[in-house]
Amino acid sequence: MTGRAPPLSPRRATRRRLLRVLATAPLLGACGGTTVLNQMGLRPVPPEGLPREVVAPLLQVGDEWRYVKRSALTGLTIDQVQVRVSAVGRDGYAVAEDWHTAGPVAARFDRNLNPLSSGNWVHEPAFPRYSFPLGVGQVWSGEVISSEAPARRYATLRQRLKASVRGWERVTVAAGTFTALRIDIAINWNDTDNAQVWGNSAETVWYAVEVRNMVLHHRVDYPYDGIQSSNVLIELQSFRVGARG
Repeated sequence: MTGRAPPLSPRRATRRRLLRVLATAPLLGACGGTTVLNQMGLRPVPPEGLPREVVAPLLQVGDEWRYVKRSALTGLTIDQVQVRVSAVGRDGYAVAEDWHTAGPVAARFDRNLNPLSSGNWVHEPAFPRYSFPLGVGQVWSGEVISSEAPARRYATLRQRLKASVRGWERVTVAAGTFTALRIDIAINWNDTDNAQVWGNSAETVWYAVEVRNMVLHHRVDYPYDGIQSSNVLIELQSFRVGARG
């Protein structure tokens, strides 16, 4: 005789769904492998040939990146995605994400590569993962309301973040070896329905100028009970960008 586990309470089910959203944020910038643990050390000044300040890239229709998503604890592959710029406008980019498991997802980003929407989730304002031009020692903060459409209870999330540019690091991923700017982001979040769901997250992003995107991203989520719920890496496998910088 086998038993069936009792269904999750609405609160716990909602928490899981929100954590899935946090762990699968839009991936115009995307997370890595064991290379995260084997860096050569931060450099406070850019290596020869790289600018002191990194400006926002100018993307083109057809620019494309492929990433693999893995568990940072086991190294096992969770998913794969192809990310492609489908339209360029004055205010930002339309992006097509094609996930191995979930299929096609439409996303939008502002001109600073910050996510505005993905699927049926909308961010207001854009989640400020970047604040171009980027320079070592730069810091910024922001508050974002992320909501699901159509609206439902416990489906609106307030995220408060602080970010800093730590320095340059040499990073090796499947797509090659890159000298990248490392950005650390600390996030506190809660739902807007009497704060029934809350917690904190940490992101580390490695942005490479020649890729015009992340080459590596690491995110860890801790819900209100303090138990780690997600530890995910996404690593660049390949990329194709136009000649214009």
